[in-house]
Formats: sequence, C-alpha cells, structure tokens
Amino acid sequence: MNVSWENPTLMQVYHHELGFSNSSGMIELPFKNKWVYLFIQNTAVTHPIHLHGHDFSILAQGQPGPGTSQWDGSIITENPPRRDTAVLAGNGWLLIAFKTNNPGAWLMHCHIGWHVDEGLALQFIERHDEIRDLVDYTPFNENCVAWDKYVKSQNIVQEDSGV
Repeated sequence: MNVSWENPTLMQVYHHELGFSNSSGMIELPFKNKWVYLFIQNTAVTHPIHLHGHDFSILAQGQPGPGTSQWDGSIITENPPRRDTAVLAGNGWLLIAFKTNNPGAWLMHCHIGWHVDEGLALQFIERHDEIRDLVDYTPFNENCVAWDKYVKSQNIVQEDSGV
C-alpha cells in the first residue's frame, strides 16, 4: 500500500475520484450489509492483523503442521470468535469475515509498524456513496490548509520512499 499524503483517501472520495491505483491497496465494497470473506496466506513471519471500523469473525487460522502444507478448507461454524486483531501465523493463514455495515475508508494492516511501512496494509472503501454524508469535511479541509501552511513556513521537504 502506497499512501498519497497529498491526496488522502477521504478527499478522493469527497471529489468522486474513485479510480484508485493498484499501489493504493484499495478494495471497494459498495454493497450494503453483505458479508465479506478475506483469506490471507502468509509466507513469512507472524503478523498481528488489525482491521479498523469493524470487528471480524475468525473463521479459520493456523499454520502447516506435520504432513500438511496449506489450509484444508475447514472453518469454525459455531460461534467463531470476534476480534479487531488476529494473529496470522508465520507461514500460515487467516480466514476472516465481516459485514459491510459501517461506511467509511477502513485500514487493515499489520500492527508491527515497520511491516506497515514495508507495505503490509490495505484499505477498504465501504459504501463510498454514503461516506460524503457522514463525514464533516470542514475540519478535514482546515487541517490540510494548516499543514500546508506549516510545511511552507518551516521549509520542510517531504520525500516519498514509495515512488
């Protein structure tokens, strides 16, 4: 995920700029009150995966054991645990589900900061047609103006390592 600091996601939604680049790590969820299932396969170290804006149900999680190499397709069917963070095991998998009942721009990421910096994050734009009516863009715009003024007054040079 490569964040565009000069054109944040909520401003893109506000300006109806919904043609997100592949590097934005954006997944659009336009449907209302539907279940989203996300399977994450890991080929590296353990990651605590966190989702903003939702609790999710953990349907399966694990890692290969003796004689196995990948997820076997079995899921938890009765009373799966609900969390906003779950462990994605090293060389393992995580199957989660959440309902599209909270319009917004929501981040899913590893809770280890430098893993996020390396790109282990994505965004969900959930029901973008409803977001503009839910967000007060006045303070949002004021923050952007204040930041631009500060950057100019302090002669700050911001380099983007992602491009």
